[in-house]
Amino acid sequence: MLTSDEWRLRARSLNHGLFNPTTLRRRHFDGFIASMQQSGSHWLKYMLGLTLARLYDLPPPSHIQDDSVVGHLKSPPLYPQIPQIVHSHSIPHYLLRSRTLFRLLHFPKHLILVRDIRDGLVAYYEKWNTRFNVDFSTFLRGDARGKKYRYDIWLRIRFLNGWGAVIARHPEHAAVLKYEDLVADTPGQLARVCDHFNIAGVTPELLDEVVALASKEEMAKRPNPKVKRTVVRIDSRPADEWYSDADRLFVAEVLRRNLKYTFGYKYW
Repeated sequence: MLTSDEWRLRARSLNHGLFNPTTLRRRHFDGFIASMQQSGSHWLKYMLGLTLARLYDLPPPSHIQDDSVVGHLKSPPLYPQIPQIVHSHSIPHYLLRSRTLFRLLHFPKHLILVRDIRDGLVAYYEKWNTRFNVDFSTFLRGDARGKKYRYDIWLRIRFLNGWGAVIARHPEHAAVLKYEDLVADTPGQLARVCDHFNIAGVTPELLDEVVALASKEEMAKRPNPKVKRTVVRIDSRPADEWYSDADRLFVAEVLRRNLKYTFGYKYW
């Protein structure tokens, strides 16, 4: 039997999947990065921006949230001569699962950037806990209505289930990048991303230079001047220390019952 939160999860998934056309309307790009919150999207965007700026002799991104080179769905890149790559946290419309629609219409190549849900929730809580004003265990259980925390465990389930279904239908069109893999082999994974988006002229030397310029320390020197809240975090506390035994059991059971696509993570 479904719990009340699980009914809300299914209702919101259906509503968003049918009535949010963002990923259908804004599709005239070369590449689209769909990322879970707190999965390294600013870092990846900044590295791709530096790479394209070097290749096309353009000004580099002026700060880590600069959309001029790698844009956003609502603010595409400023330069028409470069691969048009954008980013969003959007959940896909159900019609993106249609093979027929993909044959009839143009869609960008998709890159799905994910992270272990447990670590992502800790990072999100650390950033926004002063706004929530609740303890971690309360935040962890989330709000399936979507009114309190926004990027809680329920929205992350919707994100992974939505994009997991798209990948299952279009494995040749969509690629997955794990944050953990990006950390472990940054140049190698960045090369894979460039290859996926057909960015030509990338060399190992260029990638090494870009990775050095996009270290946490270097990125922290280039905040968005319009945003007071810190985007780059430098924190060595293990995420697992936030979880009580009851918290771990809650996460494992909720994900076991509701997550259809694990993306290779071991949650239960």
